[in-house]
Parts: sequence; C-alpha cells; structure tokens
Amino acid sequence: MPRLGPLVPGPLKPLAKRMLRALRPATTDAPLMTDDCRGELQAKHYAVVIEAGQAKPFPVRVTNLGPAVWSSRGTHPVTLQLAWATSRKVPLDVPAVTVEFPAAIHPGESAEVPATLVAPDRVGRFLVGVAIRQSGGPDFSAGVTPLLIDVDVTGRAVEDIDYHSAFATANLALDYWTVVGPSTEAEFHRLAEEKMVLLKAAGMTPDSRILDVGCGTGQLAFPLEKYLSDKGGYTGTDIGIEAIPFCRDRFKRPNFRFLQSEMTRIPLADERFDLATFFSVFTHTYPDETALLLAEAKRLLAPGGAVVGDFFVSTATDRCAGNRGKMEVNAEHLHRLVELVGLRAEVLHDWPQSPHLSRRLYRFTRAA
Repeated sequence: MPRLGPLVPGPLKPLAKRMLRALRPATTDAPLMTDDCRGELQAKHYAVVIEAGQAKPFPVRVTNLGPAVWSSRGTHPVTLQLAWATSRKVPLDVPAVTVEFPAAIHPGESAEVPATLVAPDRVGRFLVGVAIRQSGGPDFSAGVTPLLIDVDVTGRAVEDIDYHSAFATANLALDYWTVVGPSTEAEFHRLAEEKMVLLKAAGMTPDSRILDVGCGTGQLAFPLEKYLSDKGGYTGTDIGIEAIPFCRDRFKRPNFRFLQSEMTRIPLADERFDLATFFSVFTHTYPDETALLLAEAKRLLAPGGAVVGDFFVSTATDRCAGNRGKMEVNAEHLHRLVELVGLRAEVLHDWPQSPHLSRRLYRFTRAA
C-alpha cells in the first residue's frame, strides 16, 4: 500500500491496513487465475466422532499463498466446501455445505473459518472432503490440497431396542401389534398378507412346513392358520418369553407350536422345514449373529428347503452400521458371510429407501 508510506509510521502500517480493509471490504468480482489458487488448509481434528443427525463445530484454518485476495463477497465468491462421502469415497446423497469466509483473506495471510459438520441421519464410518471453491472460477485442488476427514457417525442410545423390556411392559391382551412394529391392528394384518404373497413367490405351498424365527405375536401365524393344510405345519420361535404363551393361547391347531429361542440359537434338533422365515430379524441383528442364525436355519432345512429374510443393505458402509434399532449391512460383506455358512443368496425383492440404502428380501438355499 504505497499511499500509506508517507503518512503512516512503519510500526502502524499493519493496523492501518486492517482499518482500511474494514472500511472497504474486498470483493471477488472476476474469476481468479490459476496462480491465484495457491494455499493451505488445516483442521484441528482429522478424525471426528458425531451422533447421527447432530452438528459439531469444525473450524478450518485457511492460508492464502497466492497473489490475489480471496473473498466470499462479490459475483465470484471464494468459499470453503464440505462434502460427505462413504469410506470408499463414493459421494453421499447429502448436499455439500458451503461456508463463507468471515472476512477476505489477503495474500500471505491466514484465517480461521468457523465451519460446522452436520452428520447425516445414518450411522457408519464416512469421509468429509474439505476444499476451496470459487463460483465460476478455476479448480483449487492443484494449488490447495483438499482435506479428507475421517468421521465416525454413531447412533443414539434411544434408538436401540431392548426386546425383553418391550415385551415385559406390553399388555398383549389389549395391544399385540405395537410391540412388534405396526402402529395399528389393521397395519399388522395388512403386512401379514403382504408377507404371504412373498412367501408364495418363494415356493410356499399349503403343505409346507414353516419355521418362523422371530414370530413375535403371530403376525405370520394369523394367515397361515387358514392357509396351511394338515400336512403342513408351523413352528414359531421368539426371544420374547411373553409372546410364547400369547401365541399358544391364540393358535390352537395341532400342527402349530411356539417355542422360546435365544438370540442365536433355535431350540430344535431333528425337525426339518421346507421354509425358514426371518422377517424383520436380520434388520436388527449384528452380522455375526446373522451368520449364526443362518447356520441354525440351514441345519434345520429339509432337502430343497430355503431361508427367507430381509435386510437393510447399504453402500455407505464397509461392513455394517447401526444397532438393534436398525442394522445396515454392506451387500458384499453379507454375501461373504452367507458363503461361509454354506448358503447361496438370491434377491427376491428390493425396496429402495435412498440412493445408498435398500430393504432387500433374500432367499437362501444350500450351496451346491
């Protein structure tokens, strides 16, 4: 600033510069040149833990090493951008966040930009890319190395499920549907009929011997009571001890029975079944538990029998993410587990939830 030279003593020139900048804030009204796009980004933390859906302050220090001013004001503003991606660097379906600089950053100077991380409403390990962008201007990536932040998005404890507590506090005589998910009795039975359609497509006949793991309060048993012949049969198991006497009192056919099971063990030895169902079970179990349950079901399959179960399949996680409230699993990881158990997987139906998440119904049969 040559004009200040004759008027301002040397020790006061930095203060005078700041005062003039405050009076006449810099703007960026034209695209920068490539040489202008040189600088450095620094974060206080390169690994962050945050709850799903929550926000956390994430200040980033920006240093301008180029010859031009970087300003978030003007027709071609320069800003900081935060973009979410999976651990495999696949962009998430979460809008990138643009953060303006609190003031213009002049050549050779640094500023702390008060950014905020807002976690997506899903759990898992993710990456957040931090970069500088100019609207209508050149790419900064050659002169400013973007940051890549590891972010572990955790679930909230209130989202987890305590099955035993849920059944112990429910009055099943008055409300047998809410404890297993549906908000109304009508929805409970509508979902049962939809499951019947899926099971018939999977090969169920009136003579089938059905093993219903996670039978709850008998959602599938209601329509099967009328559908199955005397040659067929139904066995329902559940870890909720209160559900078993409720079902035994409700379903009186001699070829229907109900047993309490454990998290990964089915209390049956020599019986054989044509179809083992796991509706809304694997959506709440951890992958190692899922593998143990599949091994148990395989042990009980009759020749030509099959296992049917639904999963939340996600491309946003390497293995799994979530808790008993909702468990998401990577499809490749699931297939590896299925192969280790000695089963073959076939997709029967797919219900997309988002670009990265799908609820998928599988049919598993013994591998050749």
